[in-house]
Amino acid sequence: MKLVLLGLFSLTLYGAAKDLVAPDFSLGLPGAMLEKQEVSGNKAIFHFRTALSSKEFSAVVKKKLGSAWRTQKLRQEDMILAARKGRTTGAEVNLAVYQHVANESVRIRVTHLKPKNRTNCSAEVAVIQGAGNPKDKARK
Repeated sequence: MKLVLLGLFSLTLYGAAKDLVAPDFSLGLPGAMLEKQEVSGNKAIFHFRTALSSKEFSAVVKKKLGSAWRTQKLRQEDMILAARKGRTTGAEVNLAVYQHVANESVRIRVTHLKPKNRTNCSAEVAVIQGAGNPKDKARK
């Protein structure tokens, strides 16, 4: 009986992963105003202006994504990108990457920038399709 339930659960996860649609942030997020949206190759990038702290913004994004998305280890390329943004803007940068438990081909990269002299923060949510295997050598 347990084996049958395990088999059904596996098929359900496979079916859910096969039909996974990347989240749509084009309608904005609570507490954040969408300023710009751009599509470049396999990425859709949403730029927000917000008064939310990094912790509050992360909670809003997690709620939007749902329980099937997990925080992932950061890739070196993501950390370099965040460091460059911090240096060019003079802001404190917080970075998180999420991946669906049943489909590893979509990543959500969330970058929150808090300027040192202002209260309004900016945030960027990048939906990256075809992100590859999380166990690859590029992951740090």
